[in-house]
Amino acid sequence: MKRAALALSLGMTAALAMPASAATQEGAVQYKWNVAATATMTLVTNYTSGAPAAQGLGANTLLASPAGTCTSGTSETAFTLTFGQLTPQSAAEASCTYKDAVAATITTNDSSGYKVQEWLDQAPTTGIQFCAFPNNTGVATLNAPASVDSTAPAAISGTTCATGGNLLPAGTSPTGSGPGNPGTAGIRASTAPTTPYTWVSTTTTAASLVYGEDIQINLAANQAASTTDTSYTIISLVLN
Repeated sequence: MKRAALALSLGMTAALAMPASAATQEGAVQYKWNVAATATMTLVTNYTSGAPAAQGLGANTLLASPAGTCTSGTSETAFTLTFGQLTPQSAAEASCTYKDAVAATITTNDSSGYKVQEWLDQAPTTGIQFCAFPNNTGVATLNAPASVDSTAPAAISGTTCATGGNLLPAGTSPTGSGPGNPGTAGIRASTAPTTPYTWVSTTTTAASLVYGEDIQINLAANQAASTTDTSYTIISLVLN
């Protein structure tokens, strides 16, 4: 019996001394993160087509409908569209279209895309209306697009802009003191209308893509005389 017990004990000791399995063992650690959505928009006025959007300070180009409604000026101020002195018609609406008026350059890493929306800061002088004519007839590019208006678009009819034009609706509660790029101190702002004009809508990212538009001011028949009238357009970049 002692020999049997000794043999059993030696066998157990040998079993306990056997090396662990040599099979490969694996575990996993998860990493989690978020990348912030970034978006920038820069605005210029009186831009030159065929090149990256740059602020223009030279003479503007105005298209009158009918002839004599307005006359191009000789110089401009940044972020300002100067239509100058306007001559209304006695029995019909009249308009003046500013070619290559506004360009917006967009950069965003958000693959869900973005919208660029536009509206007037508040209702303009009675009888005055504005139409926007987008100049990007295809996909936006790195260069500012040329104007789609080789001749003057017809004046607005009621609340319907000429073909290709889009009425700019009015917002409310304007704040701020002046024009400029996003982030400018004292920049003008207002509460958007229920349905602002959507200038751009896309579901892609953007790297310095440029969008351009012409802007048309419209006068009612026998528009009342005034001095130094002014209005602001609010342009907003919104991620989807």
